[in-house]
Amino acid sequence: MVKLRTVVASLLVALSAGCASSQGFDRTAMSEALHIAPTPIPESQPLANQGVHLSTPLRLGVFFVGHNFPHRPSVRTVEWLARDRDHLLRELAPLQDQHVLRETFVLMDATLRGEDILGIRQAGARYGADVVLIVDGVAAVDRYNNYVAWLYPTMLGAYLAPGTESDALVMVTGSLWAVRSEWHAPMQTVEGASKLVGSAVLLEDSAVLSEAKQRALQALGTRIVDQLPHWIQESLPPLPRSR
Repeated sequence: MVKLRTVVASLLVALSAGCASSQGFDRTAMSEALHIAPTPIPESQPLANQGVHLSTPLRLGVFFVGHNFPHRPSVRTVEWLARDRDHLLRELAPLQDQHVLRETFVLMDATLRGEDILGIRQAGARYGADVVLIVDGVAAVDRYNNYVAWLYPTMLGAYLAPGTESDALVMVTGSLWAVRSEWHAPMQTVEGASKLVGSAVLLEDSAVLSEAKQRALQALGTRIVDQLPHWIQESLPPLPRSR
């Protein structure tokens, strides 16, 4: 019994001292993991190959990039679940109501990597897509204690005292590419943040990460819905001048 109490006490002390203060997020490391240029492309920059005409409504294939690099304190991978893919498709649904898109589907191919733009475009063409949206993301968690953590050395406090805070940041990029031309839109970068407070034993980082991921996907969907009609309009050839 004495040994058990010693182990429990050591665990509680570790819980109370192991994450004593907030470390914040390393956005530079996250951007590097996503290969985001230090100076973003201005939204007003002309789209590549404006001479290409995108005929609406379009078929859009959405490819979610997977990573297998090990978690680091500043950056961790984002796991794209079926509910995440469905969430983004729902966010893009207004484009079908506007007849900008005819169909939106998830492009599944485990052999493709996010940096293989040509391969993703070719896969999109095989499945009948006109354009592909390449979605990539990374995440970070900042877990720390607050002033209530002084109760943690008690067994009850470790389970009931809301002395731990978990902040999550998910950074997501979206790149639109035509499958039969070099047309592409500027890369879109969005963020989703979330925060949960709870006890050291019961608070799970996975919950706050999931919420931040959903917010990032919502932001990306909103951005694409707002911008895609304008990008398509910019791809149209100029009207001939009347004499």
